[in-house]
Amino acid sequence: MRKFFLLTALLCWVSSIAWSQTRQLSGQVTNAETGENLVGVSVTIKGSSKGTVTKNDGKFTLGTPTKGPITLVFSSTGFTTQQILLSSDAEIKVKLISESKMLDNVVVVGYGSVRKKDLTGAVGSIQSEDIVRSNPINATSALQGQVPGVVVTKTSNRPGQDFQIDIRGENTITGITEPLYVIDGVIGGRLRDINPSDIQSIDILKDASSTAIYGSRGANGVVIVTSKKGVIGKPKVTLDLFVGQKTPQHLPELQTAQQFYKMVVTDRVLNLATPEVFTANEMANITAGRTLNWVEKLTKPSINTGATIGVSGGNAGTTYRFSAGYLQQDGSIRYTTFKKYSLNGSVDSKINSFLKVGITGYLNYAENPTGSYEALRSAYRARPTGTIYYKDLVDPSSSPDLNQGPWNGYAVWSGINNNQVVNPLVESDPANYQFEIQTVNQMANTYAEFTILPGLTLKSSFSASLLDSRQGEYRGTYTKDRSANKLARGSYQTNDIYNYTLDNQLNYNVQKGKHKLNALFVQSAYKNVAETYAINFDQLPYASLWNNIGTAAVQSASSSYKRTTIESYMSRVNYTFNEKYLLTLTGRADGASQLAQANRWAFFPSGAFAWKLNDENFIQNLGWFSDLKLRVSYGEVGNANVSPYATQASILNSIYAYDQSIGNGFAPGNIGNKDLKWERSQELNLGLNMGFFNNRISAVVEVYKRNTKDLILQQTLPTSTGFSTVIANVGEVSNKGVEILLNTQNIITKKFSWTTSINFAKNINRIEKLANGVTAIIGSSLFVGQPVKSYYDYKFAGIWQISDSVTAKGYGLAPGSVRVVDQNNDGIISSSTGKDDRVVLGTQLPNYTMGMTNRFTYSNFDLSFMFYYRNGTLYKNALMDGTMADYTNTGYNHIVLDYWTRNNPINTWYGPGVNQPGYKSAIHYEDATFLRLTDITLGFNVPKAKLAKSQIDRLRMYFQITNPGLWTKFHGMDPEYNSNTYIDDVPTATYTFGLNIGF
Repeated sequence: MRKFFLLTALLCWVSSIAWSQTRQLSGQVTNAETGENLVGVSVTIKGSSKGTVTKNDGKFTLGTPTKGPITLVFSSTGFTTQQILLSSDAEIKVKLISESKMLDNVVVVGYGSVRKKDLTGAVGSIQSEDIVRSNPINATSALQGQVPGVVVTKTSNRPGQDFQIDIRGENTITGITEPLYVIDGVIGGRLRDINPSDIQSIDILKDASSTAIYGSRGANGVVIVTSKKGVIGKPKVTLDLFVGQKTPQHLPELQTAQQFYKMVVTDRVLNLATPEVFTANEMANITAGRTLNWVEKLTKPSINTGATIGVSGGNAGTTYRFSAGYLQQDGSIRYTTFKKYSLNGSVDSKINSFLKVGITGYLNYAENPTGSYEALRSAYRARPTGTIYYKDLVDPSSSPDLNQGPWNGYAVWSGINNNQVVNPLVESDPANYQFEIQTVNQMANTYAEFTILPGLTLKSSFSASLLDSRQGEYRGTYTKDRSANKLARGSYQTNDIYNYTLDNQLNYNVQKGKHKLNALFVQSAYKNVAETYAINFDQLPYASLWNNIGTAAVQSASSSYKRTTIESYMSRVNYTFNEKYLLTLTGRADGASQLAQANRWAFFPSGAFAWKLNDENFIQNLGWFSDLKLRVSYGEVGNANVSPYATQASILNSIYAYDQSIGNGFAPGNIGNKDLKWERSQELNLGLNMGFFNNRISAVVEVYKRNTKDLILQQTLPTSTGFSTVIANVGEVSNKGVEILLNTQNIITKKFSWTTSINFAKNINRIEKLANGVTAIIGSSLFVGQPVKSYYDYKFAGIWQISDSVTAKGYGLAPGSVRVVDQNNDGIISSSTGKDDRVVLGTQLPNYTMGMTNRFTYSNFDLSFMFYYRNGTLYKNALMDGTMADYTNTGYNHIVLDYWTRNNPINTWYGPGVNQPGYKSAIHYEDATFLRLTDITLGFNVPKAKLAKSQIDRLRMYFQITNPGLWTKFHGMDPEYNSNTYIDDVPTATYTFGLNIGF
């Protein structure tokens, strides 16, 4: 018994000593954004396994040693981990910042992310507020003018159409220049299908060092899209609504009936030409002073609207976010629209201390009836002397309308003795013409992340997408195509594209003293399959569109199947010393199925170094910089820029005669090339980050040079081979340029702020080499030493004047006709070899681009506006190159131009009735430089005090004008792209009212 008491006393003494060496700490953890108490936050002592979690009130208690420095680690799903070095026994107050909030300071670089201050490559980023700033239906348009080096160009004004993106110029000649899209891990997704309100950030990888982790997939740059995620806390509901009216704006001016009459009668006679003849219907309108603007009749104000509702929340173990959205963009042309319905959901769950899983999914459905391809072009061509309704014709017998009769009350030929243009209102009516695309896009990514050891994780992810597109076209009897006397025809096509990517990545993080290392190893497998089925039919007996093809005569049927696979192995090492010197090394090996078997595999390395100069004493002593970092990178990427099976010989169906019989056989269609290999691009990038006055002024400057060799082009073959060309690795192109991003905080006070963001980018593109050692392929406008997409033609030199009659006659011309430069002064304008007077006039690539955004806040009000400027793009103006500016044509209407007559001897446009040379198209080349006021937005945040009694946490109202101003000398539909009005709509300005509500 005595021994028992002695042992008990000894244990109590030891326990008291141990107790005296620990202390009880208490604290509370809250959400830094909302102030809410956070439940289930893990609180551990760094370097040990001892820890606890916060309770319902966000509070915790934890026993810690009394000796030595103690660091507490606070971590929770959806929030950034925070470490606090204890300095006293006082109660600890910790505010955790959500990961979504920290995205402003983090850049996603592919298979991971880094802090902006630790970035070594060239990466551009925009956040959620910049993406939804102008209420885009397509998030791609939000990139325009906001990221230097990224040229975004719309391809049409029709609703629902996509945009073209070029990152740092054209890296190939004949292939696709579109960048790779990675949407929440889904490789090869379509940004156009994502609801912009679901996007948290878009990061654009521009240099070869940044894109090298994607190997061949990133040859044209990479656009990484990260969606919004849930955060810990009670469920939160957001509702974003906007509705706007689009009105036609910045349209080329059309001639009135009286202007048209003057041109084709009065001025043609003045220029010694034969006047045009009009029907009685037309003369009645002309003499009565009536005129008809068909574009105004065809178009109308339209709707642009959207609604997105989202709910998010979670606890320490699981966070979630779900949303549903609806977007509608109507066309200005009647009966055209784009509607998109979207669902988005994500769940991330920490199962236990070593396993984390998650899934993100998208489901989008879109329908896009865009009506007649011909409607707008017909509206621009149709004479202003026409008549809409049959009952208004004064003499139907003077036009084909008498025999045709009215269609739904319309005069089919508008009272004009010309059957080239159907009444545009008849052409556009859905009973006559329909074109519709329906698209279903499903994307998902799921992952499981295992913590094997401290700092060592294994993440396996599987992503897949399925795109199902169906399009139908119906051209009825009363369309231009059917000339009001043929039965309807049409087509139906399906496109199914599905792909998947399986990634396994091992990630190791370690930090020892001044050394920090992150090592990433990835194995990836990708497969893509595309199937297409199409049928064209004719002689449809009734208006069943494309839904009863069995009643029609099948003209043709076709199908295709393409499969590509890529297997990849890659690694990336990020090393940091003393938080000042950063090194990134990347290597990726890709094997692509579409290349010849012997050349399928290639290795693409890259390296980048960054030096945080501002952390050096000799820089700090200057007192000039609040941030200064120098970056340099060099890397190589590849491009398997060839369609599947292109390396193989193909066969074609061939009809042959055998005695008196006709049979079907097969013949070689092309010659294969078993030596075809990767296009390769090497790029050097120099970057400089600068900050002044405590970063009130910050700038990023990038200078780069990229060379792409072994371009995949058509190479000419000797005729003895039996084939004219073969696909081969020939040619080289280079891009070099400079990019500047400048951010300034002009005024920052308690109530008022003004910030400005300006970006500038200039790229110089040049063809360095072509196939067979030639210096020019004139038919394709390819010239060594010149940019791709160049124009090669005669140079416009004005209009021949009466005083030049003798000289003009020497060229077989007369006053009032187009004059071009006789480059060799031989008295002949020729395109013959050795006498060619054509020269390279310019390129469609811009000289440089600029964007500027200004933001103002005053109390609860905010105001922002953005300008976008593009300089130096040359277009062969498709509108002027067509009938709408052909002043020798009397059948169609024209845009208003100041033209030459004997009484108006100007030098800018040729005269009506004057015979024009075959090279008159030289006058059609125009500089498409433009300055656009992209949008103006005025918003008001209702004070929280006013919302205190309601269930609403946040309410913002705003009014916005999109595309209110455009300044250009270009005479086309839209200087941003080159439209000839076929398959197009008119440019518009949009007036929008919106609400952002949070519950």
